[in-house]
Amino acid sequence: MASVWLAALALVLAGPVPSVLARAQWPQRVPRAAIVLWQAIALAAVLAAVGSALAAPEELLRALGPEQRQGTTMVVAVAIAAILAGLIVLRLLGVLVLLAVRTRRRRARHRDMVDLLDRAERSALIGGGGAKSVLRVLDGAVPFAYCVPGRAPRVVVTEAALDTLDADELRAVLAHEQAHLDARHDLVREGFVALHQAFPVLARSRQARDAVGMLLEMLADDAGRSRCSDTAMAGALEAFGAAGDTEVGARLARVRAQACGSRALATGTYLAAAAVVVVPTVAVVIPWLAVALPAAGVLR
Repeated sequence: MASVWLAALALVLAGPVPSVLARAQWPQRVPRAAIVLWQAIALAAVLAAVGSALAAPEELLRALGPEQRQGTTMVVAVAIAAILAGLIVLRLLGVLVLLAVRTRRRRARHRDMVDLLDRAERSALIGGGGAKSVLRVLDGAVPFAYCVPGRAPRVVVTEAALDTLDADELRAVLAHEQAHLDARHDLVREGFVALHQAFPVLARSRQARDAVGMLLEMLADDAGRSRCSDTAMAGALEAFGAAGDTEVGARLARVRAQACGSRALATGTYLAAAAVVVVPTVAVVIPWLAVALPAAGVLR
């Protein structure tokens, strides 16, 4: 039954759980801990899928009878289990590697483009985006800012942003983008994008990817708030927010409310993240191994 339980767990962690968690409001109060919880859910889903593939052949032989768990039959079952589990892992790794290569090529082209289009006289007046990044200013009538991560990171703002924001708001924006670069939030995003693409179409969900993206933005907002002020960060978000932009609206409401999660909530979230991975291992995987390994002749 371990294979059935693990398969069911993988499906639940890939669908219903992300759906419920994505609609909850409390993760916004502790974005860092909530991101760890999302990562634990993703890891547990992958481990459950791999565990189900490993357990299914052995459990099928055990159901057929003790005489089927000998010699060639057992070797074939172990080979099938290894192939099934290997296919799951290889698909995920293949998608991740392909995504990483494409992303880095695109960033390199983007970095060259912003270097070419930079308004050097404006960026020189402002200075760098941070100790590890270079600021680039582009022409544009719409105020916005973003960062280009990698070995040679860039922080990009438009002239409209410079004309719209005051000094404190601009510092908050630069702190926000620098927080993305310093913490390598792009790697967290890539992991969830790869997981989304690797899962079968019927089991995949965009909710985990989108929810983590929002939490990363809120985490960077907190960096801007801590280095400047809530007022400066709120003013920057208000300047950048377009009508009907629900994501920026939610972030702005959170900053204006001066939302700050309690230590107890963060601790509980970290414990929940650990439990998502540990509990299935203790309750399902270890009991299955205690039976399967002796049956395979590994332990006596």
